[in-house]
Amino acid sequence: MTFCALPYEEREAKNGISKQIGIQGIPSLLILGPVPANGGERPLINKSLRGVIESGDFSDFPFHRKPYGALDQAGGDINDAKCLVVFHENGDDDEQKELIDVMKAVSEKCSDKTGMKFLWAMNPNGLAPQVRAAANLPKMSDEPTMIMLDLPDQGGYYVSKETDITIENVMKFVEDPGDRQQL
Repeated sequence: MTFCALPYEEREAKNGISKQIGIQGIPSLLILGPVPANGGERPLINKSLRGVIESGDFSDFPFHRKPYGALDQAGGDINDAKCLVVFHENGDDDEQKELIDVMKAVSEKCSDKTGMKFLWAMNPNGLAPQVRAAANLPKMSDEPTMIMLDLPDQGGYYVSKETDITIENVMKFVEDPGDRQQL
């Protein structure tokens, strides 16, 4: 797969695009749709493709944004939106797949009305240990951990005591996350 890039000399164009699309960090990779039939601006399909490319999974091309995904591929989502994250780095493959299915199902039920992102952390590396440390979460265990990050609200977060991650229990946490904590 090849990608177009701006030459370094085109700083003015890069700054204009960054401002228009809201790019905050580099390297950044985004995908634009085709020019509409009636002309005009090409629509932004996704501005957080870096994690997708790094994972090597191109099965969802052209990578429309979803309200769910792996924490490591969330990009700026954790800074821009309230995110519910389930950590289960020590889970076996079946447990992890089950949690991912739960998170996808919950996102279908409530992402349109909440604007939340629903993420999972199954990789013991990457962002998971950093988020765990920032939120004073326990080290990895055999039980899943559920947290709601609300970084747009000045670094707020909520921790669930629930370890039975079902659609019903996640929905309860979304509706009533409990006491707000501060990063």
